[in-house]
Amino acid sequence: MNEEQGNKERARRPIPFHPVLFAVAPILFVYAHNGARVPIDPHELLLPTGLSLGMTAILWVILWVLLRSLTRAAIVVSLFLVLFFSYGHIAEAYLPEARASVVLLLCWAVLLGTGTWLATRRPRGRVRGSLHGFTVLLDSIAVGIVTVNLVAGARAFANRPSRVERASMQSPPEAGAGYPDIYYIIADSYGRSDVLRSRYHTDNSAFLSELSRLGFFIASRARSNYAWTYPSLASSLNFTYLDSLAEAVGQESENSGPFIRLIQKSRLVDFLRRRGYSIVSFATGVEGIDLAGADVRLAPRWSLSEFQVILLNTTLLRDMLGLMHDSLDLHVERVSYTLRTLPRAAPGRHPAFVFAHILCPHRPFVLRAPGLPDSVGAYGSQVLYLSMLLDGVVRRILVESPRPPVILIQADHGLRGSMVWGDSARNQLLERHAILYAAYLPPSGRQVESPIQLYDSISSVNTFRVVLSTYFDTTMSLLPDRSYYSSLDRPYQFYDVDRPELYPTADPPDISK
Repeated sequence: MNEEQGNKERARRPIPFHPVLFAVAPILFVYAHNGARVPIDPHELLLPTGLSLGMTAILWVILWVLLRSLTRAAIVVSLFLVLFFSYGHIAEAYLPEARASVVLLLCWAVLLGTGTWLATRRPRGRVRGSLHGFTVLLDSIAVGIVTVNLVAGARAFANRPSRVERASMQSPPEAGAGYPDIYYIIADSYGRSDVLRSRYHTDNSAFLSELSRLGFFIASRARSNYAWTYPSLASSLNFTYLDSLAEAVGQESENSGPFIRLIQKSRLVDFLRRRGYSIVSFATGVEGIDLAGADVRLAPRWSLSEFQVILLNTTLLRDMLGLMHDSLDLHVERVSYTLRTLPRAAPGRHPAFVFAHILCPHRPFVLRAPGLPDSVGAYGSQVLYLSMLLDGVVRRILVESPRPPVILIQADHGLRGSMVWGDSARNQLLERHAILYAAYLPPSGRQVESPIQLYDSISSVNTFRVVLSTYFDTTMSLLPDRSYYSSLDRPYQFYDVDRPELYPTADPPDISK
């Protein structure tokens, strides 16, 4: 009779599966929250999900052996997971100071210890039944949280970046013969020389003079067409303005997905693929600003994506491993890796289009050229340091290329600061769009009656209109050079820099990130 009652009791005992769901739910939350605005490849969830489930399984088994109770071990594991994944959110929202995080760590240790003691007390009276009821409650809560995040994540999944459909490459073997390799180097936030001198007390004339001596054309009045990275790259890689996109998406939209889809499935890459080019891209760690569907995607070992870094910053690892410092190290490694690898990115893949988006001299300002005066600030120092490295990169590309390549070095925008509308608004906007622009276009040998040329006030939208007309079987007309401002939370609400009468009367949100 006692054995029969024991079997019935075991049959009624709830199965504690909540640790598995609590291990996955925080990852889904970060994906849904960020992916609704910026497309994230779902494959980026595989590594953190696998690690989280693996950590959960190991901890659960250890506690099961120690406590001799699957149910109690599950409660302790779930408590640990909730504290582990909520730590970064709480620290960022309420205790951002470094010293305050120590207090939070102590609070979390007390909570974990107290919860573990309560969960592992020996059963007396009704405690066992209460434990089973608590297990059902935790299972139900975990199911609810995961369901909510799955529904929210559906929008992020629909917004995911589509991989570029690779061409079948069935063109004749000689299709790529005679075409030059093309290096498109984006120096993020690298301002124009006149702005560098007047605003940042930085003189990069030695770098520009050396490029000129090597045969580069330097556009001293060049401007970007848009004020930040996504629209700027979408425009330059498709050699068109984004007015029709803004009209289709709507000026109130905050979704950067349409920009990213234009970057990933650009007219330029499609044009070059159909002519036998291999596409080479460097991973940046930021969603959408490199070519995820490239034939070759280069990245340093163990590099994390932007989503994975954000996720780690929400966990207990945020402070325990000094993650913010590690993030700076990772940033420096990515910049160094790209510059180190650029000259040998194309060998064996000719003709190749090499796309290198270097997140420098963009923030964070962690690189400094030696021997600079104090008047040169952190941004100016980083500009000069990058200039020194780029000089070496260009020389190696020119020496090691089997035939003269096309080399384009330009910024996607100038340094972004806070925006204040008023009498000085136009000057601020002009400075924000004033960019480094250097182009090496060797003789093409193609006979064109009226070739279009680079010119001093060129903007990014016309870069590949000139390049494709010079080296390929096409002729494109130039577009008017215009610059537009938009804020991060209203990316499709464009203001023409050259029409101050259309500027808003109120200040937009700061886009100084």
